[in-house]
Amino acid sequence: MTGTILELFIATICFVGIHTIPSSFMKGAIVSKIGQKAYMGVFSLLSLGFLVWMVMAFNAAPYGDVFWEVGNWGRYLAIVAMLVASILFLGPYTGASATGVGGEKSVKKEGARSGLNAITRHPLMWAFVLWAGVHLINNGDLKSIIFFAGFGALALAGTFLIDAKRKRDVSEGWDDYVAHTSNVPFLALLQGQAKLSIKSIWWKVLIGFVLFMAFFHLHLRVIGVSPFPL
Repeated sequence: MTGTILELFIATICFVGIHTIPSSFMKGAIVSKIGQKAYMGVFSLLSLGFLVWMVMAFNAAPYGDVFWEVGNWGRYLAIVAMLVASILFLGPYTGASATGVGGEKSVKKEGARSGLNAITRHPLMWAFVLWAGVHLINNGDLKSIIFFAGFGALALAGTFLIDAKRKRDVSEGWDDYVAHTSNVPFLALLQGQAKLSIKSIWWKVLIGFVLFMAFFHLHLRVIGVSPFPL
């Protein structure tokens, strides 16, 4: 089974499956038996292990049937989307995040609803959605469809699962936080529920641009595929 599409499919299912536990009834049952710290340790190890397995299975699997091919428009789209993704990726690492790990205490903080959080309250998840989405568009072979569709679907579903988990766990302030932010990027801004200050994000945009340029120019050397339009 090693080096097959089937292995990649199983690894993807395991990776996606392990990430549904934190937002399901199973977490409470597991924590009640082994404790919060043990649960976090086991979850982190399994999550990392399944991710490594998924990546290794992807690299080893044959490409399989090709269902679509796109031209340069897909690569140009990827450039724009990945620049946005690189900026959003910084969200939980450059300020308060009510939807990040341990973010329950940040719900009432102004920083949790401003800056990149004013664009979307799930900047990291949407960074992964954009990354997976544009790579899926530009890679229509079977193994890429399994890998990127699985990763992207998990990230997108994660935005809803995290919201549901926070609503259960945060007794005060969550509804008000939701009313001033949005899951869908830019929706709260368009509806006037949030305000975006250039002063609060300009340096994050700059760092995101540097991060994007690093990924863009190292892509061929690290991944083996050039992202430049042909």
